[in-house]
Amino acid sequence: MDKATELRLGIKSMLSQYDHYFTRAPHTRYWLVVVNNHFEDCYYIFIYMQRFKARLSKSYEIACLKRDKNQYEHYLASLKKHSNLSIEYRDTNHLILPDTEVQLDLIHGHNNLNNSL
Repeated sequence: MDKATELRLGIKSMLSQYDHYFTRAPHTRYWLVVVNNHFEDCYYIFIYMQRFKARLSKSYEIACLKRDKNQYEHYLASLKKHSNLSIEYRDTNHLILPDTEVQLDLIHGHNNLNNSL
């Protein structure tokens, strides 16, 4: 398979995944996240969703592509043409610090208060 066909099929697959997860559910916020992953030498594109008044957000990978600037620009241009969602860019060289450690959550098995023996 030549490069142009491979690129076209990859973009078609990404847009298909986008359409699958972007259901336009009422009272739900959607946005896209592009991650430049230096550890695996690739780019990931995710769609995030969060219901209003909910703290939990869900994410789904819609594309993974090797680090090739030309291919990345084609994917991003096609996505911007297909979608009006906001895009957030992340880079693994600048990781986000996690929240404070959960000390007590009996439902999920976090009980560090009694483990100080």
